[in-house]
Amino acid sequence: MDEFTLQRAEDGRWKAAQIVGNTRIGGVVSCVLNYYKFMDRRRWRLDFFAYEHCGFDEELRAIDPAARVLTIPRFDRDPLRAMSALQKLLREGGYAVAHSHMTTLSAFALRAARRAGVPVRICHAHSTFDRRSDHYWIKAALRPFAAKDATCRMACGRLAAQNLFRRRAKEAIILPNAIDLERFAPDPLAKERLQLQGRNLLFVGRFAPQKNLHFLLDAFALALQRRPMTLLLLGAGAGEKALRERAARADLSGRVRFIPQGDPAPWYAAADAFVLPSLYEGFPVVGLEAQAAGLPCLFSDKITREADVCGGAAFLPLDREAWAAAMAEDAPRLTDCAKRLQQAGYDIRQEAGRLREVYDRALQSLVGEE
Repeated sequence: MDEFTLQRAEDGRWKAAQIVGNTRIGGVVSCVLNYYKFMDRRRWRLDFFAYEHCGFDEELRAIDPAARVLTIPRFDRDPLRAMSALQKLLREGGYAVAHSHMTTLSAFALRAARRAGVPVRICHAHSTFDRRSDHYWIKAALRPFAAKDATCRMACGRLAAQNLFRRRAKEAIILPNAIDLERFAPDPLAKERLQLQGRNLLFVGRFAPQKNLHFLLDAFALALQRRPMTLLLLGAGAGEKALRERAARADLSGRVRFIPQGDPAPWYAAADAFVLPSLYEGFPVVGLEAQAAGLPCLFSDKITREADVCGGAAFLPLDREAWAAAMAEDAPRLTDCAKRLQQAGYDIRQEAGRLREVYDRALQSLVGEE
């Protein structure tokens, strides 16, 4: 095989590979796209390595028409074949950076990047996991090797860093899941525009086991015994059919609305509270978006307390009665959230330059690039 040669793109920029794998993990892809949209793109081009082409292709092209989405086999099904394919693409592309967003599967992605010769290799922790997590034993077995071939550790928050990197968590660069605060600003007319009435609870995310939505439906059924309200489920995923069937069996069809994936901003502005009963999370971007819109939040106690930036979140045990009581209780909308989020470092317009700076420093220190 040919030796690795560091290559610039046709327009003179360095190339950074974003290894995201499953593109349905919306929070991860959204986070990277947010940084790319607002960072200075004159020096770096970000290419995405994914299991399949999907809906973010168009959004990526709007940000940078030269950026590419390249497909690779799944690491969780055929790691050797996936490593070989990724290694070949990285070597042929001459990438300066391999930035893996795949938590424990970074063990495979970064091994391929090291073998390809990529000088800067970043292991990025975006979530946590514990014994209740899906595929726990596989993740636990891979954890010691996730950052073995990394030259840099990164995480969305301290809890995610501690969960993945253990004793080396303090070495991790914390890159906050910053958002566009202007996009999620409160809109007092949103409820009228969406033709919503009464009390509305909102969930935004994947329909996946991690999000614990069957529990949420059970708790919501109990909450309806206390007062009328509507549960808005905005997202998509393999679990949607089972969720619809469960809602129908519980006679919730008239009170549970499935909203197709799209811009969540109007729904945040129109809702009365945000709910996220996840079994595990790293640092949920959707929690920041909800707070930017002024929504009080109901989080499971499995979510890091760092997520409560504006002081309006309740962290609840995964007990149906506790969730039913909280969902039925009114809470005032939050105020001054944009200011608080900005001060805490979650304004993407202020933070976007940090990713470019990380790449610049790492490349310079490793290969002496000016």
